[in-house]
Amino acid sequence: MLVRRALHQLAGSLTIQYNSIYANLLGANAVQLGSLQSAGNAMGALASVAAGWLIDYYSPKKVFLAGTAMLAVSRLLYFVAPHWAWLFAAIILYYLGMRTTCTCCTVTCATELPNARRATGRGFCKTVAAIVAILAPLAAAALVSLFGGMNSLGGIRPLYAIQTAVFAVIFVLLLARLRDSRAQSAPDGSKLHVLADFGQVLKRGPAVVRLLLVMALMELPWAMTQPFVPLYVRDFKGADEFVLGGIAVAGTVVPLLAAIPLGRLADRHGRKKLLFAIAPLAYAANLSLVFAPATGAAGTPLMLLYGVFFGFNTIGMALASSMAAEIVSSEQMGRWIGMINLFRASLAIPAPYLGGLIWEHIGPQYIFFLAIAADVLVRLPLLASVPETLHSGDGSAGPLETHSGERSESPPEGECLR
Repeated sequence: MLVRRALHQLAGSLTIQYNSIYANLLGANAVQLGSLQSAGNAMGALASVAAGWLIDYYSPKKVFLAGTAMLAVSRLLYFVAPHWAWLFAAIILYYLGMRTTCTCCTVTCATELPNARRATGRGFCKTVAAIVAILAPLAAAALVSLFGGMNSLGGIRPLYAIQTAVFAVIFVLLLARLRDSRAQSAPDGSKLHVLADFGQVLKRGPAVVRLLLVMALMELPWAMTQPFVPLYVRDFKGADEFVLGGIAVAGTVVPLLAAIPLGRLADRHGRKKLLFAIAPLAYAANLSLVFAPATGAAGTPLMLLYGVFFGFNTIGMALASSMAAEIVSSEQMGRWIGMINLFRASLAIPAPYLGGLIWEHIGPQYIFFLAIAADVLVRLPLLASVPETLHSGDGSAGPLETHSGERSESPPEGECLR
């Protein structure tokens, strides 16, 4: 899983800063770009339900391989696309594959780490990925410059061919080396009882529902702003491909240096305290980008600072994921992770399209302001109402107590989301 995660990070780091520019060069405006992201999120939501349920009852390895194959085909479609509309098929496959492989990765690791080591282990995973991927954005920038620059299709298109090859390597790795764990036997009439299975997870109590909403809302600001960051820094801040690459590299510095120390702090003192401490740093990232000078080299440090601050968002997601893994049993883990991904993707469906409308009709900078407001006014109050989960299943504390006075069963050792 560590090797797969590192290669996956390498592939993603090659093009994440160019995807929206590539779509723009193929003819998409801001609203059309938002519609592409919304379509991908919609299909990802469906994949989250299917992947979690299939993992619990059938072959996790086959589900993992299917998701990886979809990622490879998606990048191939990006490579050959002659018009932005072709990207609908590519992005749908990408999000199907992404949600499937993220769920598989989480569930595969879910029974490997105890509560007291979970956030640390998750931090180690992100550190390994950051070490492998830290040079990828700058290498991608050099390739883009070599092939004609980021304002030409020929400059960006070869990166998708490289991505296709990397995902093919991951597929071979999983096929050859991944052990297929034993799945549960599917119940009689299982096709008719998928929703009932998910309903069993929700019966764990109000804390489960609140944590489900917290995890979903963590996706909302990211989904609203990220598709537009490359266009914003190119069109309004004068950034070139090397500045974009620098932003991506800056985003890996914090996970590389701080993921393990912060994970250890969370394993000692609780996840919620760290989540509240990290939240303002994500807001500082958006503000650094908006208030960066629009001309000359003076804006580059603030744009790089955006990448540094945004790196804490990755750590925050890992900490919240550790909480999520400590609230249900291992038998329900696939459905639970699938349900979280479903809600995250569902809330993220309208976010990019809304961002495109704000870009076109109000002003690009207001996308970033709205993302901050949504997090402060909605997610943080919900997080405050969720009980701490650190000692909920390790024998050092009683069952997880909810704010309604109900108790849910102690969960087994589990892991987290991406």
